[in-house]
Amino acid sequence: MHTRRYYETYPQELELNSADLHILIAEDEISHAVVLRRRLEREFPDARIEVVASIRDYQSSIAAALPTIALLDLNLSDGCSLDMLKASPASPLFPVVMMSSYASKQVAADALQAGVMDFILKSPEVFSSIADIVEKTVREWSLRAEQGGDRQPLP
Repeated sequence: MHTRRYYETYPQELELNSADLHILIAEDEISHAVVLRRRLEREFPDARIEVVASIRDYQSSIAAALPTIALLDLNLSDGCSLDMLKASPASPLFPVVMMSSYASKQVAADALQAGVMDFILKSPEVFSSIADIVEKTVREWSLRAEQGGDRQPLP
């Protein structure tokens, strides 16, 4: 079993069991998907890591099984993922981190308003720290659920 410690700045330490993780990556840029997957596999070797390249495949995946977390590119092969989130009547039932190679502050604000936990600009530094971003986001989601936030707890 492979575990990683969350950031020490959190009030309670929590260990993340990578065998319990289901990370869904929605990314249509093949090189980005490969880098993200490899980095996450290295840090979470027992995790289920799934990569899809379209909104349709993303929706099929979450209909089959809710992920622990989703890393969602802003623009996928069949449309804008932000439009998909805005069209949904409810906030996501799992934490979503939206990514883009370029976007405005307004797009980031719209994504956060649509229910994503974080909006990140893709860069080599972000790709290097993606495991920390996943940990931080899952931890924050769990804390919100414990505090009675409007989000559903993780499975």
